[in-house]
Amino acid sequence: MCKHADQTAEFIQHLLENVYPCLDLKIHNAISCTYLNEYQQHQREHLIDLMHVIRNDFNALVSCEQKLVFPSVMKVFGAKTSSEAPIPNLIDLMQLTRSKEHKIMGHVQQLVTLLDTNTWKQGAIKQHDLAESFTNSFLKEKNRWNKMIDDRLTACSCFRANLFKGLGIQQPMNNQKN
Repeated sequence: MCKHADQTAEFIQHLLENVYPCLDLKIHNAISCTYLNEYQQHQREHLIDLMHVIRNDFNALVSCEQKLVFPSVMKVFGAKTSSEAPIPNLIDLMQLTRSKEHKIMGHVQQLVTLLDTNTWKQGAIKQHDLAESFTNSFLKEKNRWNKMIDDRLTACSCFRANLFKGLGIQQPMNNQKN
């Protein structure tokens, strides 16, 4: 395996041990915040329902990445040394996770819009923190991850070769980089 494999494994570990648990905790804190009881029931329920949707979609993304995407990425790096199972279609998996990320951020934008109303503007501190964390931390880290994978596809010769070989695709000669 190349040095990119180690860097990729470190980034996966960073997402799973730092970024995702922090976001999960912020979701939990925002949903279970007792200060929400000060607001009218229909307003509170709408906000809580939206945060539950964010939590469910976020958990689905994390589960998909843990079970499919991250192992698949690492499997592409080790394809030369392993002949057990075929290489997964990483391009489709990345498209799936990007779709899930986009869906989550759509819900987060709805949350931001809701929190910007007069009802929630001064209160709902944990909910504002949740929206800010997704808008800043989550989006920044996911952009770093997606760029890293795109870079591996274009600039890492072993990753690119293993992926194309595993998918049964002839690697274009003019796009190969070392």
